[in-house]
Parts: sequence; structure tokens; C-alpha cells
Amino acid sequence: MYFKRAAKPLVSVILCAWLPVTMAAQAEKVNTLPATASAAMEPAPKAATGTQPVLSVQPATCVALHQGRTCFAQLSLNWQTSGAGDFCIYLKDDKQPVRCWQNSQGNLLSFEFESNKKVVFQLIEQGKQHVVAETSVDVSWVHKAAPRKRRWRLF
Repeated sequence: MYFKRAAKPLVSVILCAWLPVTMAAQAEKVNTLPATASAAMEPAPKAATGTQPVLSVQPATCVALHQGRTCFAQLSLNWQTSGAGDFCIYLKDDKQPVRCWQNSQGNLLSFEFESNKKVVFQLIEQGKQHVVAETSVDVSWVHKAAPRKRRWRLF
């Protein structure tokens, strides 16, 4: 009779004493992550002045519903160089520039993207006509194209 009444407070005392210890142990495990795991969670450092030019695109992948269909997306091309100059963004193997800037060292370009295959963008310095930076947009699909079945009909 006395044991039944004392059992409930005894269990709650044990739980209250055990719970903070286990929570502290879990906190220690979280704080002792390997350096690679904690480094993966931190944002990448920004490019410092005097480094290689950067050309990036967001999103880097465009997804179409079926294989071979045109993918539509709103793209943002961002480029940055260490010094000011005259730069143009070209589609690879295309002679007409997408957009050009005079005396600039970085800019952002947003536009509608339509394609059914991978597209490569190049940042080219106008005076030197060499590729300074390059990025691409991959096109993928949700459903692979399947050949249509030919159904036989008698009538």
C-alpha cells in the first residue's frame, strides 16, 4: 500500500534527474561535430578582390516535364571581375552577345530562359576577345520519353 503511493514520486524523481543528464550528453555530441560537417553548413566565402572573375547562374538546372520538351525558367546571371572593363555575355558558339556593359566590374542580368538542351554562357572581355568566365544551365526532365505503342486495329 505504501509502495504504490511512493512509486509515482520515485519514478518522477528518477526521470527528472536522468533527463538533464541525457540532454547535456546530446548537446555535447552536437557541439563536437567533425570539422567537415560544420564547414559544410557555413556559407562559402565571397570572392576577394584580385581573384578570378566569377560568372554564376541561378537556377543552374531547368526541369521540363517530358524529355525533349522545352524548359522555361527565369534566370539570373551574376558576374564579378577584379577590375573594371568592357564585358559581354555570350551564348557559347553564338556571335551575337546576350548583353554588354561598358566600364563595369560586375552586374546582374535577369531574363526568361527557353531551351530543351544544356546552354553554356560565357563572359568575354571585348578588347581581348577571350573567355574570362563560363557557366552553364543544365536541362533535365521528370518523365523520360517513351516510344508510342502502335495499336493494331481490324476496322
